[in-house]
Amino acid sequence: MSTTTQTPTDRMSSKRSEFNDGRKRPIYTWTESFKDWIKQSFYSHYTDEQVESNLLSVLPFYPESDGKRIAKIINTDIGDGNYIHELYIENIEKPVHPSLTSTALSQTPPDVVLVHGYAASLGLFIDNFDSLSRIPGIKIHAIDLLGFGFSSRPHFPNFGTTTAEDIYKTEDWFIDTLEVWRKKRNLNRFVLMGHSFGGYLSCCYALKYQQKIASTNANLIDKLVLISPVGLERNKFSLLKNAQEAFVSSSVQAKGNQQDTGIDVEQEYLANQEDIVHQTTNSSSTVVPDEARTGRLPDDPDELPQTRRIKIIKKMWENNFSPFSIVRNVGPVRSKLISGWTTHRFSHVYYTNPQHFQNMHDYIYRVFNAKGSGEYAITRVLAFGALAKLPLLDRCPEKFVDMKLPTLWMYGDKDWMNEEAGYEMMNEINDLSIKKHNQKLASFKILTNSGHHLYLDNPPDFAKEIFSFLKLGDK
Repeated sequence: MSTTTQTPTDRMSSKRSEFNDGRKRPIYTWTESFKDWIKQSFYSHYTDEQVESNLLSVLPFYPESDGKRIAKIINTDIGDGNYIHELYIENIEKPVHPSLTSTALSQTPPDVVLVHGYAASLGLFIDNFDSLSRIPGIKIHAIDLLGFGFSSRPHFPNFGTTTAEDIYKTEDWFIDTLEVWRKKRNLNRFVLMGHSFGGYLSCCYALKYQQKIASTNANLIDKLVLISPVGLERNKFSLLKNAQEAFVSSSVQAKGNQQDTGIDVEQEYLANQEDIVHQTTNSSSTVVPDEARTGRLPDDPDELPQTRRIKIIKKMWENNFSPFSIVRNVGPVRSKLISGWTTHRFSHVYYTNPQHFQNMHDYIYRVFNAKGSGEYAITRVLAFGALAKLPLLDRCPEKFVDMKLPTLWMYGDKDWMNEEAGYEMMNEINDLSIKKHNQKLASFKILTNSGHHLYLDNPPDFAKEIFSFLKLGDK
């Protein structure tokens, strides 16, 4: 990846959106959709386990070891009849060089815990498992959060939405069970990596559960990687507007608390990955945004894209209604609706490897059609436009500095998430950490040829950035 001399303003003006669908989008026919409904509904061999196994079979070490790595599915009991579903991958080669992470406790790299985004599941990291598991001695734990994927899906409590205490209850519903899982799996030092809503929850987990391990005097969370996380920016919906931060000027905080333009959530369903992957830009992983970005909704309310789709989504959001409730109740139309997402997101796979596309489509079908549970949390912690009611910029910088927790904030160069908020987060953490510890703790990267799902869009460079941040050398 080359370094560019573009100014931030130039980069923003030349930035291409990941939703600029200039290439041919595959069409998933009604016939194919009807056949999917038949086989998924009535064929006994189309189970969650089999569909997931079909997807994972592309890995060279699943279900059988390749001599260097082993992988297996684990369901960990977390009490009350619930469990966390996990793909566990272990590189059984002996580490050649000591880990160069901050703790440097042993020759074994820290475990890595992968947390997916909203309504997603561990299978979306399918293109990353091979590369991330190449480090000798590394252990990967890709989990499905409670209420998502193939983890148990208990009834989601009817938590309120109007007070900070309400929001904390919703967050705790996820992160408390994550802590139970962590203890059951006996993890005492790990790197936590979360995407989108999983990034938000990973920050919440660190705020509540980061600790020193008595036996080693090292941090429980060795490093924290936030992959296009949601919920950073200060905004007018914040319930923390009256909590003045000592390290941020009142004018800066007041300006942030006036913001009411959020993220165009409609665009999550319109991304054509083929267009993202193959469109070349002059962006670099070292270029930093500074001015208003094109991926966000405009500041002028009159310019908001009031399409029928966005109006429907907004109304559903305000009423805590899940769009997946529609999918579950349309019978043979289910697969057709789901294909609207899979053919956009995996268009390049559709043309190059039809069987792998079908395996992914079948997998997403099972995930989207499972019982509604964790999906009902999103409208409680975020206002419409994906603006957090408890913004992470008001919660994380000082505490992360006090923890001496290294963080990496990653975005794609065609990401629709607000990368400026990530850049602001890095600066606030580093300004404070320099004053307190005389060192920088936060890093910021923009990955080229990538959108919001940058780990899917550009797996090789994604792995390189992760290894660089963890100070681990790829073989």
